[in-house]
Amino acid sequence: MNDLMGKMLRRKEYHANESKFEKKLGALALVMLGVGGTIGSGIFVLTGTTAATVAGPAIVLSFIFAAIAVGMSALVYAELGSNIPISGGAYSYTYTSIGEFAAWIVGWNLILEYGLIVPAVSTGWAGYFRGFIENTFGFSFPVAITGSFNLAKGTVVDLFALLMTAAIFMLLTLGIKKSANTNTVIVSIKLAVLALFIFVGIKYVDFNNLSNFTPFGWSGVWAATSLMVFAYLGFDALATVAEETKDVQKNLPIGLIGSLALSTALYLVVSFVLVSIVPYHKLDVPDALASAMYQLGEPFIGSIIAIGAIITLTSVLIVMGIGLTRVVYALSRDGLLPHGLATLHPKTNTPYKVTIITGVIATFVAGFVPFKVLAELINIGTLFAYFMIGVAVIVIRKKNNNQLNKGFKIPYGKVLLPLNLILLGIVMLGFSAETWFRFVLWSLIGALIYFYYGMKNSVLNKEENQ
Repeated sequence: MNDLMGKMLRRKEYHANESKFEKKLGALALVMLGVGGTIGSGIFVLTGTTAATVAGPAIVLSFIFAAIAVGMSALVYAELGSNIPISGGAYSYTYTSIGEFAAWIVGWNLILEYGLIVPAVSTGWAGYFRGFIENTFGFSFPVAITGSFNLAKGTVVDLFALLMTAAIFMLLTLGIKKSANTNTVIVSIKLAVLALFIFVGIKYVDFNNLSNFTPFGWSGVWAATSLMVFAYLGFDALATVAEETKDVQKNLPIGLIGSLALSTALYLVVSFVLVSIVPYHKLDVPDALASAMYQLGEPFIGSIIAIGAIITLTSVLIVMGIGLTRVVYALSRDGLLPHGLATLHPKTNTPYKVTIITGVIATFVAGFVPFKVLAELINIGTLFAYFMIGVAVIVIRKKNNNQLNKGFKIPYGKVLLPLNLILLGIVMLGFSAETWFRFVLWSLIGALIYFYYGMKNSVLNKEENQ
């Protein structure tokens, strides 16, 4: 038993010369990657339906509360990432502080987060794309290719979700610099589209739409906060590219904090304008921002926003695809998954085997699995990872405070770090029993993989037995 616990608690020390990645990403590219991964289906899709069915106009408060809970985690990522610049993000930070088993469970849940977001967002992208084509050109696609496999509805495959996922992973095999440059262009267009919505929408603001501010009570605001965490997912993917960042002590905190601050500001303004220009109960649609413009008699602006949503979701796919491949790469490099996956392409310097394999799986899931099934587990798995890195930074500070003195350091850490864990716990309590059951089941599957494969094949285990 003591030997088993010793293996589960063994920690890995990372060294700067261990990285094989080229350092290509600067502060601007990181901010754009963070914004690209964060601003997406949360604001374009989830805001309207959540306001209509869960929170009402108080959705604005839910964005604030979610930003506070997630924002502290961004500070934790900034401290760990700038001082321990390693691929793998929360997984690697947990490995170096708490131990191998906890790190594997975190990594396993990060695979869940990134692996499900890519096909889920592809499904949303496909819906926007089909809607735009049908509304603009009057062309209707065959029902069989417009949704995941469901014989009752007559759908066989979501063809456009499948094709989009495949295209994203093909792009990622070309190298992170090309991917990041593509993302920067896309994010610039996205910000312009959101600015257009605010500029046009603000003249239609009617404060009478805010008179019933909390129609679902404060319990609705709390439940909406748990849902709105989804809108902030993405910034943490920056921690997975720390090894590819120039001047990481300076640029990674700028990327993490800057992208989250910019995203939060846009969320608050856009959500306020949205619930102010249209009664909240009319927002239960998948394309709330475009629909609001159509309802106000601004069809041209609505079409532009629809195109912007398509572009936005593309950038989210790029960032989440990068996050997925880098987490699997880190797990493989450490031997917890087959070590052969951690091979970099000699020309593109990308983990091409991981990218191809995860791309094939994600493409299949995007084409045949319903969006609802994909989305249910994403938030809770991510918040678990945030909670664990909150514990990790406390452990590292206590173990060796000098290890965290070269880069960013959270001010008033003795107060803010425990508060971070409390806030995350409160938000996680907002999830349903069904979501908790699925999360526990996924984690148990991961535990079995660790005990039957990862424990004996990990690099640390092989080093111990030499």
